[in-house]
Amino acid sequence: MYDGPGPPALDRHMSNTDFDPFGGSFLADPYPQFAEHLKSRPVFYSSELNYWVVSRYEDCRRVLREHQTFSASNALAPITPPCPMALQALGAGGFRSIPTITNVDPPAHTRTRRIAHLAFTPRRVAAMEQRVRDLVRSFVDERLHDGRADIVASLTWELPALVIFHILGVPASDVRSIKEGSANRLAFMFGRAGEDQQVEIATGMATFWRYCEDLAKDRRANPMDDFTSDLVHTPDENGEPLSQQEVATILFGLLLAGHETTTNILGNGLRRLLEQRDSWDALRADRSLIPNAVEEILRFDSSVIHWRRHTVEPATLSGVDIPADADVLVSIGAANHDPDVFVEPAVFDIRRANAGDHLSFGYGPHFCLGAPLARLEARVVFEELTAALPSLRLVEDQQFEFMPIIGFRGPKSLLVEWDPTR
Repeated sequence: MYDGPGPPALDRHMSNTDFDPFGGSFLADPYPQFAEHLKSRPVFYSSELNYWVVSRYEDCRRVLREHQTFSASNALAPITPPCPMALQALGAGGFRSIPTITNVDPPAHTRTRRIAHLAFTPRRVAAMEQRVRDLVRSFVDERLHDGRADIVASLTWELPALVIFHILGVPASDVRSIKEGSANRLAFMFGRAGEDQQVEIATGMATFWRYCEDLAKDRRANPMDDFTSDLVHTPDENGEPLSQQEVATILFGLLLAGHETTTNILGNGLRRLLEQRDSWDALRADRSLIPNAVEEILRFDSSVIHWRRHTVEPATLSGVDIPADADVLVSIGAANHDPDVFVEPAVFDIRRANAGDHLSFGYGPHFCLGAPLARLEARVVFEELTAALPSLRLVEDQQFEFMPIIGFRGPKSLLVEWDPTR
């Protein structure tokens, strides 16, 4: 139950006991429920989550923009409070992450973000295009030649990790261990694990953390031509370098967000493009449509459907009063389907004029640092696949499975087939 200073009574328009973002039907397809929220309960309190849920586009954009009222302090907090044994496992494993970028507000956020932005400068991102293209082509040649595959396992699970690893200076051989560490962290922050699983997840997170600390320590002693070295040695506006703990925390974040969201963009995108065969054929015929198609994929089936904020002071959204010291669940997936902003939002339209107005990369001071790189990767992947595998199609009657978490969303597998004429 809600234990904050909320209103003494909540009418049916302000409360919802049926909302279960971990339920099977919601995980499989959250958009019908998002449409219901937008229509009848754009702001409501979930006693199950102890969060106020916000759905309308303008409300979500305001929450993400106004950090003075809606703090990012809870953005990475576990949605399910960890049990004592899990906390003990984190401590014993040396886990000591601190707020740096995602879960801290300006001005502290501005200091670290300025340095972290070095990973995604226009020069650094542009320099990655040929590498991404070469990686896609090698995956197609080596893994996609038998006429049938799980495109997630064969391409989209690994590709974004290899791209961000190259920028950070991480060996490609570490893909599997870091992807497993990322999955642990997602489950810990956004999932609802039992106590035994929490301990296992916490142990894996601590291992992942020590990896980041060791990487930061190595680059401080042995700088190389990579972003991690820049992060360690670039001073802030006062001429002071980031602390070792700050560097490790930033790496800890980038080694999750830098590839998991892009994996989901690619998986969601291939699913939707192949479901709408005319869209896939249109991209084959005219590659200039691909950048806007990427924006429509981000709007229609966001790789991040929820994000979180915490009220510093009382606020009113869509006529509903939210108290101070309350947690807010920002329904990005719902906002991207708001009919007041997007005409016929349930229609997937790669030519949609305002597709780029989506909130999938956030909004305001915490707008995603990696958005330019994610867009580049998606564009290149779709360019290469439409050219190399023009007959690509979904295997019929497959069931899509998603991680049981509230934030990141993308299919765990995507079975495809094609005519092996190459």
